[in-house]
Amino acid sequence: MIQSVLPLWDKVIFVDWHGVLSKDPFWMSILNKRQHPLHQQLSESVEKLFSQNDALICDWMRGKVKASEVIDSMDLVLHKPYNSSYLVRKLIEDCQLMRTNSGLSHILRKAQNNGAFIVLATDNMDCFFEQIQRSKNRRRSSRKSSNLSKDQTLTMVETGNLFDDVLCSSELGALKREDPTRFFGDWLDSRSLDFKNALLLDDLEKNCKTFRSAGGSALHLSFKSWEENLDNIEFQISKWLQNGS
Repeated sequence: MIQSVLPLWDKVIFVDWHGVLSKDPFWMSILNKRQHPLHQQLSESVEKLFSQNDALICDWMRGKVKASEVIDSMDLVLHKPYNSSYLVRKLIEDCQLMRTNSGLSHILRKAQNNGAFIVLATDNMDCFFEQIQRSKNRRRSSRKSSNLSKDQTLTMVETGNLFDDVLCSSELGALKREDPTRFFGDWLDSRSLDFKNALLLDDLEKNCKTFRSAGGSALHLSFKSWEENLDNIEFQISKWLQNGS
């Protein structure tokens, strides 16, 4: 049973990864390198996987299947030294290559300095969770003001130390939209917080709608929208911190 503790801060901003903080794909060292021997084949297979096999992707994000099983389902024709083990290794390693723009991180750091927890809340796979945890633990999150320029590209390591915690569907066994109480509830309870103390930043409106139905606030945004409209997003987050809505 999780023991409740008094919160150091009285609000939390849950922020999504893919589509919000980053737009980089899995296997980016292969997909972004046209001369790689697997580039064409893997590009086509990944596109098909994510556009036509939603059930498998969701089970992967729930932690019900492993990366090796997903790779086997892709029917790739592999020759030495490029076997399934190689693709599993690159999948894990390449998570560290994922990039974020510091604009939203800069805004979140300011919110953190003003009394909000910043928690990554992502429907994602075990390979991602493993690497973001390593990044997060590499350095303790500093609550000093950031001097980063808003258009600077950050690595996962540089972004990871922003988060006070990480919630990932593959660890929790449920997607955000399926069971918000299961996904967010234990974390909130352990800090004597409630959904009314929480704001979700997510690129899927269905996730935002479910979060609002649980009593929280949500801001529907995408990587493109915050790149183009950072000032408005900062205003909305600041308004929520002041008013709770």
